[in-house]
Amino acid sequence: MITEYKSTQQVKRLVSNSAELRKAMEAQTGFNPTQLGRELAREGVITKEQLLKAIDLQKLTPGRKLGSILADMGVASTEQVHLAVALSLGAPSVKLDGFDFERKALANISAELARTYNVIPLIIHNERLVLAMENLLDMEAVSAIGFIAQRMIESVYAPNHDIKQAINKHYELQEQEHELDQLQLSNFYNEDDNSLWKEAERLANEQPIVRLVNSILMDAIYQRASDVHIRPGNKQVELLYRIDGVLINKREIQKGLLPAIVSRIKILSRLNIAEHRLPQDGRSRMLDGANIIDLRVSVIPCQYGESIVIRILNKGEGLRSLDEIGFTPKDEERFAGLINKNYGILLVTGPTGSGKTTTLYAALREVQKRNLNIVTVEDPVEYEFEGMRQIQIQPAIHFGFPQALRHILRHDPDVIMIGEIRDRETCNIAVEGALTGHLVLSTLHTNDAPGAVTRLMEMGVEPYLLKSAIIGVLAQRLVRRNCPHCLAEETVDPKVRSGLGISKTERFYKGTGCEKCNHTGFHGRLAVYELLIVSETLRNHIESGVATGVLRDLAISEGMVPLTAQAIEQARLHNTSLSEVYRIGMETVFSENLV
Repeated sequence: MITEYKSTQQVKRLVSNSAELRKAMEAQTGFNPTQLGRELAREGVITKEQLLKAIDLQKLTPGRKLGSILADMGVASTEQVHLAVALSLGAPSVKLDGFDFERKALANISAELARTYNVIPLIIHNERLVLAMENLLDMEAVSAIGFIAQRMIESVYAPNHDIKQAINKHYELQEQEHELDQLQLSNFYNEDDNSLWKEAERLANEQPIVRLVNSILMDAIYQRASDVHIRPGNKQVELLYRIDGVLINKREIQKGLLPAIVSRIKILSRLNIAEHRLPQDGRSRMLDGANIIDLRVSVIPCQYGESIVIRILNKGEGLRSLDEIGFTPKDEERFAGLINKNYGILLVTGPTGSGKTTTLYAALREVQKRNLNIVTVEDPVEYEFEGMRQIQIQPAIHFGFPQALRHILRHDPDVIMIGEIRDRETCNIAVEGALTGHLVLSTLHTNDAPGAVTRLMEMGVEPYLLKSAIIGVLAQRLVRRNCPHCLAEETVDPKVRSGLGISKTERFYKGTGCEKCNHTGFHGRLAVYELLIVSETLRNHIESGVATGVLRDLAISEGMVPLTAQAIEQARLHNTSLSEVYRIGMETVFSENLV
């Protein structure tokens, strides 16, 4: 791969903005074709013997390029040859991510021409158009673009993949806006206007709308968004992505396009395209190469039109193995011990969006290695697994968790996963299942691990049954991970230090924002948790009216590391910021002695 070819000269010549590029081009040297083979040999890509053999073959076949011969010999990749050519030319290598492209330069050629030759204009230098391209000896591309742009061309090097990404980023939006402007849609939105909806249904299958919706979804997937929000306002429609748990405003769409966009998304998710007054839920699926991405669509009528939220379930991104959850080695071993038991209830707790389902799926993937009969009851089924029977509840036909669980217990399961324990009946059936020789995994909404025990008693489970059924509780939250590319020392508010019990002298770090992290300072999320193992001592204290604090103190004395302490340790390792630890609003933060 080209990224593996780390030439010293390439690093020296790598430029990331227009000012650096102009300076590098002033210092550019001439091309010496004999340097190509020497460059590859000097960098260890080929041996001297391979170079001499290639030169001999070139003598036998006049006109063939040395780079082509080396590629045919299989000793150097096409990418390595192209980079060596650029180095032989003395041409700069350009980092396109974050480069300040000149609009005047981009306007010299069309997106179609840029894609045809896989080039992208960067700047205009001394009245010449500077192009980023991979093969600097592609004279056909240089001649064609020079003729169309009516300018002399200067070429600099950039990898093939980076050029394609830059073309999509800088030309696709312009193309879409031009095509959408041609639709001449009215900005007057009236849900009772039948003619508007008929026109919207027609336009939903036209290429501009199809491309717009596809590009929104694919862009969200590439940016690791978990949700896409299409939110209608009085004059404009807002497009927002939820990335790393935070909503980010991406762009505004003209109001007149909303009916066509809504219709297109309804078509994709098999919803009733003629219904505009009732909420609807649907699902769809997209392919990103070989990766299958499930989409969960929710449409709700609002004041200014239908609002849409699309949940993106990227199997390649969302599924984790047990060792990817973020456990310490000791806690990973303890958690693995719990899921390898033959019976009992194991709960994962936390608020909505805290990664509970991801952890449960990781546990199921581990349990599945034991070749057990696994049945799940979910709302909805988020990821599909081979070898498991997954049941989705249907409240509309009165098929909920309790109804499904009654039948599951007669289906000889070894492991039961319940998407969420919501009511007393579900809770009692889960306990019954655990006491009759089944391992039950489920989620519960509580603030901390000890609180799950008292919550189950509040839901009506008798203490003597709970003592025998529950084996452990994992409480977790998700904090945003610092972007490693823009890490800098964090200025911590004194109130944050005081609230978390942190000394004034301790230093912490956070991302300042860059192109790699969409200027948020964060890239991805990590789990912080507390793992409570129900020991015999703790079982003896599970009685009616027991305080959560008593159970917490016992658990800590037996080795449970509190959730807040785990989060602060991640901040000390520079994985997250101290303000992010404070932001997640953990209810236990002020009750723990962390000084």
